[in-house]
Amino acid sequence: MKALIRIIQVLLTIVWLGLLTLCLLLFRSTHSNGLTGIGDWRGYIVADNNMSPELSPGDLAVIHMGEAPKAGDAVLCASSASTSIPELTRIIGTSEGQLILKPDGSDESRLASMEEIEGVFSGYIPGFGEPFRFLSSITGAIVIFIAGLILIVLPGFLLRTPKVPRPERQSAYTPRH
Repeated sequence: MKALIRIIQVLLTIVWLGLLTLCLLLFRSTHSNGLTGIGDWRGYIVADNNMSPELSPGDLAVIHMGEAPKAGDAVLCASSASTSIPELTRIIGTSEGQLILKPDGSDESRLASMEEIEGVFSGYIPGFGEPFRFLSSITGAIVIFIAGLILIVLPGFLLRTPKVPRPERQSAYTPRH
């Protein structure tokens, strides 16, 4: 039984350290466009229904930065509004050297230059936007650290059996008086 507990404890420790490392990497990697990610990959939390029915508010869209977009790709593009928050939209064609962008959930399209495209949509994790935001924060890293200590280290410490001192051995030699 103790061997099984030890194996589970080792596996949990590996998962905990991996998750803690991911949290710290994400926390340290917020980029100039406000997106968090590692390497050329960024997480974009969908905030509206522009790309419905495929994407819903709260989904985590995975964006590959620097990939060359083509017609039909969903892309992260600099916002057409006065906000600095990029928006997720789809390339539906080209016109005179510009891209025609139209969100899936909208009837309106607009023109954009290739320089406005920040990255290409690669996939998504449904409903994982807020957990991603939490894991990317310092609070998330602290909570993961403390939870790991409580769930892994403390039970291992409590399961230790106290060492019982051995009785002193009596020598077979007895002196005569």
